[in-house]
Amino acid sequence: MDRRFGVVVLSVVLAALAVAGPGLAQTESYAVTHPFALATATTTRLFGMGGFITCIEDEGFGNPAFAGTLRNYSAVGRYSVTDYDNGLKLKGEQVSVAIPLKKNAEGLQVTGFRLTSDAGLLVGPPPSNFSCSEYDVSIHYGRRLSDAWVVGIAMSPVFHNSTSLTAVGTGVPLLQLRSEADEGCRLGVLYEFGDRGQAGAVYDKYHEDVTATGLAIGGGPLYHRYTSEEMVAGVSWRFNDRILGALEWQQLTTEGPGIKLGDSGVRVGIEAMVSDNCAVRLGSNDGSLSAGIGFAGNNWTLQYAYIDDWNDDTVGATFGDSSTHQLEATYTW
Repeated sequence: MDRRFGVVVLSVVLAALAVAGPGLAQTESYAVTHPFALATATTTRLFGMGGFITCIEDEGFGNPAFAGTLRNYSAVGRYSVTDYDNGLKLKGEQVSVAIPLKKNAEGLQVTGFRLTSDAGLLVGPPPSNFSCSEYDVSIHYGRRLSDAWVVGIAMSPVFHNSTSLTAVGTGVPLLQLRSEADEGCRLGVLYEFGDRGQAGAVYDKYHEDVTATGLAIGGGPLYHRYTSEEMVAGVSWRFNDRILGALEWQQLTTEGPGIKLGDSGVRVGIEAMVSDNCAVRLGSNDGSLSAGIGFAGNNWTLQYAYIDDWNDDTVGATFGDSSTHQLEATYTW
């Protein structure tokens, strides 16, 4: 979604040309994983609508305020694959378990997320392989304040990511980045328009300590501290019993020593029930088109979603076009 990340990845390639240097302008590339990982993770149903986070209730939610609306226990398993023209393949796995402490009043959700990749080829000089990973565990807590208002907070006690640039053929590490979030949280708020719709917002901020090594920065290690910030706001509305539409705005920002980069985008989407247990979805995530389909039983759902050129502004100029497929299974009791 953010053009800033495309610039960041290109700076990594340029960094491979430098055998010595301060490295300060390269270390922010650690954040290239964030638009694909837990910061923007949402359910497969909402991914098919465009990637909504804040304003539609669903199992495996991203807005912690929804923990205050839980009525049932649920378990969610999700898997996604994003393939790029240059060979880079991102694989995301997510598991969530939701626990209502007081039905429709107070609850918890625990989520584990893992992002890994197959290496993608970057044309040099020198030609190099790029790969990345991110691991997160997050705990969401939500509480209802009134019939209309719900608030929530989430923390990620485990939050690690890495990016790697190695020389083709030799495996020599040109640039290795490791980061760990040591403090921060996600805040969420939800307003319900009765049964017709919901408005929500999320504010997410983490301080991350980044360690860089490799030839591109003269061997290292170098240590820098960055702040990742996310702001999201959206509204959904049920036009009738079978049609749901939504609109959402998001901004992601990375700030560190002498640098501040960021961009924003809009999501729009619609869901239509074609029968009592089947729904189809269409959406746009900052211009990337998405579609999905879902089937539901008494206590289970199966969902599929597709998005074309997800986060194209992020890495499209470097890695090429992409296609993303996502599958999800949910069980409630």
